[in-house]
Amino acid sequence: MSTPNNLPAQISSFVGRERQLGELRRLLRKSRLITLTGPGGAGKTRLALRLAADVLDRYPDGVWLVELAAIGDPRLLEQTVASACGIAEKPGHPMMNSLVEGLTGRRALLILDGCEHLVDACAWLASLLLRRCSKLTLVSTSREPLGVAGELIWRTPSLSVPSLDEARHPELVMESEAVHLFVERARLSRPDFELDRTTSESVAQICTRLEGMPLAIELAASLARIMALPEIVDRLRDRFRLLTGGSRTALPRHQTLRQAVDWSYGLLSPPEQVVLVKLAIFAGGFDLAAAEAVVLGDPVEGSDVLALLTRLVDKSLVTAEPSGLGTMRYRLLDTIREYALEKFQQNDEAALRRLHAVYFIDLCSQASTKLPSLAMGHWILRLDSDQANIRLALDWSIAEQPDDFVRLAASMTAYWLMRGRFAESLEWLNQAIELSTSSLEGRAAALLGRSRIRVRVVDYAGARRDANECLRISRRLGLTMLVSRALNVLGVLSGIQGNLKAAERYYIETVAAAEQVDDRIWIARTRNNLALVRSGRGDHEAARIELEEVVAILAAEGDPYGAGVVMDSLGQVSLKMKNFTAARDYYLPAIAISREFDDSMNIANLVEGLGLVALGEGDPARMIRLASAANGLRAVRGGFPDGDWMKSVEEGLAAARAMLSRQAAETAWRQGAAFDMQEAITHATGAAAGRVSEPASPLTSREKQVAALIAEGMTNPEIATRLKMAGRTADAHVEHIRNKLGLRSRSQIAVWAHERLGTA
Repeated sequence: MSTPNNLPAQISSFVGRERQLGELRRLLRKSRLITLTGPGGAGKTRLALRLAADVLDRYPDGVWLVELAAIGDPRLLEQTVASACGIAEKPGHPMMNSLVEGLTGRRALLILDGCEHLVDACAWLASLLLRRCSKLTLVSTSREPLGVAGELIWRTPSLSVPSLDEARHPELVMESEAVHLFVERARLSRPDFELDRTTSESVAQICTRLEGMPLAIELAASLARIMALPEIVDRLRDRFRLLTGGSRTALPRHQTLRQAVDWSYGLLSPPEQVVLVKLAIFAGGFDLAAAEAVVLGDPVEGSDVLALLTRLVDKSLVTAEPSGLGTMRYRLLDTIREYALEKFQQNDEAALRRLHAVYFIDLCSQASTKLPSLAMGHWILRLDSDQANIRLALDWSIAEQPDDFVRLAASMTAYWLMRGRFAESLEWLNQAIELSTSSLEGRAAALLGRSRIRVRVVDYAGARRDANECLRISRRLGLTMLVSRALNVLGVLSGIQGNLKAAERYYIETVAAAEQVDDRIWIARTRNNLALVRSGRGDHEAARIELEEVVAILAAEGDPYGAGVVMDSLGQVSLKMKNFTAARDYYLPAIAISREFDDSMNIANLVEGLGLVALGEGDPARMIRLASAANGLRAVRGGFPDGDWMKSVEEGLAAARAMLSRQAAETAWRQGAAFDMQEAITHATGAAAGRVSEPASPLTSREKQVAALIAEGMTNPEIATRLKMAGRTADAHVEHIRNKLGLRSRSQIAVWAHERLGTA
């Protein structure tokens, strides 16, 4: 006997969500109230209906859908539920009593769809029914939780979106839920629509820009009958005007994207509306401190910010996720943010942008004082998370507050150096230095920053000009700290050009200036450079003793990053002394420190250093692999080490190649080129003897399966049958494997799989 129900027949296909449905089916066995939350258009109703259809056999007494969208009066809630369940009102009895009597003892599932505008009434009803009807299970859909004891809150995720690096491979892109939905819906209005190489890239961009939101994707897909896909991509910058083609029979709030968001916005209290609009000023997310800096002010008091932010999270208009820094990270979906930005008044927007810029200028200034410090890692990660906001502050302040712009750009230099963002940093610093600003101190700091970046990109003449101009301004203004930094750059440049006498003179002046402001960390770091000058003159033992003392000072002063740099210097000096064991002992802790800070530039140098250690101990293939890996690490971010070090590496490479056959050397180089940073570190720090520690596969789990089947001798059609995929999908996977591994034939893939995946 079939389960009685009033579930509507589904006119269009249900796409994706298999993993989520499996999880919800499991949770329904444990919880009697699950609320599917999410923003408008997230697909909560469709998901709830599909879930209900999947579990019909668990509820022999009925599965009942209660549609609440058209109910504006909470007093009609009980009657609406009773009518959906087929429960008649008894004369002289309150409707609630009749509803409870009709559901008591029945193993049934009740779906309350669209509770957000009746959330208090729905919470009261759900609580009472759960207490008095012990076999009843409830699933509700709402843009905010009901707040009932025992409620399991399940946030409806967006559909999976494609990786844009696979966008030219239609079969791979089609594995994304969002793309699958777009294609299914596009074919309803344009039956001949095909996802191929000419359309897949645009479809991938559309689905990614719309963040996998089902309603927005369906509306965009409906435009495929009247617009070319590149036109849709281009016009998504004004998505609310574009996405207006919903079904006439759908609920009004699901007919256009704007109506969907209007509905949510209209349910907010005035203070909640004010806060939502102000939060739209952030790009890429924010934490509570940033929100307080921008939101505070009439009508929001300080103690109200967290409460209002919490309510916006509960109402699915703001997302909240742990940041990994001990704080929560908040974000508005792009669709919600664009809607809120439209609510800005011109004067309000200017004031908000200033508050936003001031906050991030202060944050970056504070961060610059923490580089170096024991908290350096924390501050780097914090700046990582706020890059979009910092760029927004740079964009705004360059026009509105030039002095602040110069200060902000200069304060970001240390971060840009560590993250290898040389092109971006030069773009900002060039603009800062070209500005007519009243702050000569800011200009001097920007010149210093650009000189340091120019050293990394081998623009030595430009670096020297910037350092000299910074030095002139700083001496005139009495900016002793900047004087010491500029002198140090000039010392580095002299050393690079082989003028050790001039380098030593600049470093001695650097120390003298740093002593005036008691900058002990900078004094110690400069002593590192002086020691390398000594080593360059051949006095390696004196340099080693000096560097050992500097490491201890920096560790005591709370500069672990600087200590790691000095251990790199100790490794280089030990190599010159042919003490390979000592060199390894210095390089290993140095690489651990650089790994902690994700500093790929230093890691590349250290990997090469361990390669030279391997060469000295008789392992030329290891030297070649590690030099190749370091070359790849630098290629990702750009920048170059100094000439003396590169000369040592090139000489080591030549010696290693001379010890091997041409084929063996090329194999080692190719192996090293396949390493990512983690794999390079693992190989560099592993045991010198034994089988090569191969890098982890760059392939996805599905691509590994395909490669393994190729190694078994299967054809593409046989692979498609084995893995239950379309033939074109199997073809696309094979092509993608070739591209990722740089291989030309199936036989090469088979060999790779045998060696790397352990296939028989």
